[in-house]
Amino acid sequence: MASTTSAPYEILRAQKTDNNYKLRVAYRARIHEYKEDRLKSPENRKITAEQFRLICRAYEAVSDHDKRKKYHNTDEWISHIPLPDYTLQQLAAEPELVDELKRRLQKATLNTINTQDPLTGYTPLYCAARACNIEAVYYLIEQGAESDLSQRTGSTALHVSTFYGHPEIVRCLLESGADYRKENSDKSTAEAESYDDNVKQMFANLKTTLFVQAAANQLAWLKTNFDNTKYHIDEQYYVQRQTLLHCACKKGYLDLVQWLIKERSASLNIVDVNLNSALHLAAYGGHNSVVEYLLNQGTNPLLENKWCMTAEGEGSLHGEQIKNLFKSMRKRDMFKMAADGILWWFEYYFDDKSPNTVNDDGTSVLYVACRHGQTSIAKWLLDKGANVNIKLLKNPESTPLHGAVYHGHISTVDLLLSYEANINIKNKNGAIAFDEARTNEMIKHVQQYRNNLEDNKFFDVHLYGDGKKSGNEPLAKLKIHCHADYNELVNAIPDSMRPKYPCFSIARRPLIFEDDKTTVLSAVYRARCGASRFFQLPLCITAHEKARYMNAGHYLRDDLSLSDAKELDQTFKAECPKFTMKIFPSTTSQTFTIKNLSFTFPSNCVDKDVIIDVDYKMPPDIDTGKLPGCVCLFQTRYVSRYKLNDMPTVSLINEPNARLYHLAPLSSYWFSYRTGHARLMSIGETIHAFIRHVDIIPSQFTLPPDMFIQAAVGQLFHIRDKPVSCLCLKICEHNKGKFPHIAYHGTNIKVIESILMDGLVMPSTVVSSGFRVCPPENHIARGVEAFGIKDFSNGIFVTPSIYYCSDPAYAITFTYKDERLIAVLECTVKKESFSTHPSTVKTYVAHKGDDINAIEWRLENTAHIEIISVLLIPVIKSKTEAVKARTEKLKDHHACRIS
Repeated sequence: MASTTSAPYEILRAQKTDNNYKLRVAYRARIHEYKEDRLKSPENRKITAEQFRLICRAYEAVSDHDKRKKYHNTDEWISHIPLPDYTLQQLAAEPELVDELKRRLQKATLNTINTQDPLTGYTPLYCAARACNIEAVYYLIEQGAESDLSQRTGSTALHVSTFYGHPEIVRCLLESGADYRKENSDKSTAEAESYDDNVKQMFANLKTTLFVQAAANQLAWLKTNFDNTKYHIDEQYYVQRQTLLHCACKKGYLDLVQWLIKERSASLNIVDVNLNSALHLAAYGGHNSVVEYLLNQGTNPLLENKWCMTAEGEGSLHGEQIKNLFKSMRKRDMFKMAADGILWWFEYYFDDKSPNTVNDDGTSVLYVACRHGQTSIAKWLLDKGANVNIKLLKNPESTPLHGAVYHGHISTVDLLLSYEANINIKNKNGAIAFDEARTNEMIKHVQQYRNNLEDNKFFDVHLYGDGKKSGNEPLAKLKIHCHADYNELVNAIPDSMRPKYPCFSIARRPLIFEDDKTTVLSAVYRARCGASRFFQLPLCITAHEKARYMNAGHYLRDDLSLSDAKELDQTFKAECPKFTMKIFPSTTSQTFTIKNLSFTFPSNCVDKDVIIDVDYKMPPDIDTGKLPGCVCLFQTRYVSRYKLNDMPTVSLINEPNARLYHLAPLSSYWFSYRTGHARLMSIGETIHAFIRHVDIIPSQFTLPPDMFIQAAVGQLFHIRDKPVSCLCLKICEHNKGKFPHIAYHGTNIKVIESILMDGLVMPSTVVSSGFRVCPPENHIARGVEAFGIKDFSNGIFVTPSIYYCSDPAYAITFTYKDERLIAVLECTVKKESFSTHPSTVKTYVAHKGDDINAIEWRLENTAHIEIISVLLIPVIKSKTEAVKARTEKLKDHHACRIS
């Protein structure tokens, strides 16, 4: 207890006889004085923080009925409170104490953030809004403060910000999802209590916006007005970067959620500034019906927000209700999901189940997917290790290939064959899979497969159209020889397409066939950005009606020398270990092992005994200096007159990252398959190698061993402090003469391998993985003019600011060990090759050294940029600790609410 020379009424410039309304008006006047004074430079300010603090204490002493009565009786009031004794409401009411408020809230539970005064019902957000403490308002909302929580008289933070005349707070609250329809106990909305025309105008302006109307559940208004706006359905609004779907899910407006998804095709998995998806916000809010609907629509439940929490974790504060919804999803019938083609269920809910699971009838989940032609499900199961040749446990003991052929699913048949399905397995009826073909189309297709085997046409090429309008699927899938030239490539194109597409490119780098001896592999190697001699099939190239991109500035690298291939060939002519395998007719598979090299011959692969010799070299006997990552070389040849009906699969025991490659004849190029295809292509025609790929980030970022520079033997990364603390994977040396400028590009860790192979590319380009690169639809769209450029998004964008490219709008977080990181490409840029532009991320806050008006560099030529390093920048040092801290915040969230 302390006294002061001035009484509370005097400090507030009020009268002792004033009613509560007049006291609020007096307090409002003093807040506005302080608000205006804080805009002045420190030397010109007249109201100190201590003086405003006294105003706050004075209002506390007489604003509440009981406190006012006590003061009148005793003339005593609390004019000073030690800072440690401040409540959160008192901290929020004083703008000068915002740092202390943040410190206090760092480890507070969400219940604490939304705590309400036992007498008045005031929340910290309410008090911050009343005092126009805008920094505290933003912080509290970001931390989970609920803007629509009402105090004793039913007023919300929006009500108090309007009555106290703070249009900037009104904007902040409405743009954060406050509901302008809420009424207090006097049946007044916040807008009805507007202090002046500035506040009224703020409401008038914002109530014309989609986001504010969504926050008020104005579905009819949205249906009428949406098409008249310039906004994309997935536009991310304001500081929180939330979409309309985020807003509707946060509020629990099921009808609006359904309309946004069903009628407007809103994207389910966009994340906001805190990396919350719409599912996170629905679960956090305890909106069971919305959570259930989102889950049934295929929303990704595995996304983690900035606190490393999934939506299920965010919903844990509501007890078992939300958890049970996720649990019920995991318990769904996988066989029905496979039959219906519900790929997202497998991606999100399959967990650690066996991909070879069978039902009560003895039918595997893979067989169900293949029988119903659900190719994407089948591929997912195969990638998870499903046995491609698994049989029905009951008659007729058919394989998935039998089922796909019988039901006429050509794309599924092609998938199974690419994953080494055995075409010679017979079912109980004595039929191999190809015997089950019933339609003319399938009969013709399997015959063509047989012809390709006989002609050794096992080299896959997928042709794509140039431009988004041609679609994301290949125009044609071709089979050619591994040494095919231009003419063989063109002749493989279907008759109806052949005259139309005489020219080709890879990632918009033209393929140049200088003479009849130039092979497709050679043309691709010389054209593509990455200099690796390792190729993965299928080759994904773009077909053109006429030559394109010839003057784009890309250089053709020299063809690889044949000397390396000749030296390898001489290795096998010299003395080297040999191993002989004798394969005899059998209805079961046969396996032979040489050291850790294993050959498995499928059932029914020979009609007579076949003898094959294997020449092999393994470390430390082999010099692998010219073939980095090589752990085994071998060559096979027939000894007997009889040959195989089907090729064996080959594996290298205890080498999970070693992939089987085949040397293309008359070249130094090696090729493999993206599917992990481990079947020999032929016997006697080529050398084979197992190449150990480098898991930069296991399951997310893998590279052939010749695509980066290792800093030191056995070390992938070196630690850097500039431009920020990070791990650096060095790709190549900096050519300072040709590319003097340094710039950065934030990206997704999973696409870096493709980027390094193809470079940063223009929108709509099909890269070598077969993916068409397109800008996000909710960014500046293609064809839209910006900054005086007609099609602004048709370019490559980098930035000189490491912070700008690290923004969530560009850099996607990922987990490595217990860390949360982002991936950034360090690039070098040619002089005078780019134009500079202001930030297009409206909510980005400039860091030291940023030029916000020239922070985006736009290039129109992919040859003017080179990637020199991959930077992995830590965002969270320990996910475990982050989850633990967030879980503590979620405890007892609703325990102390006052209705």
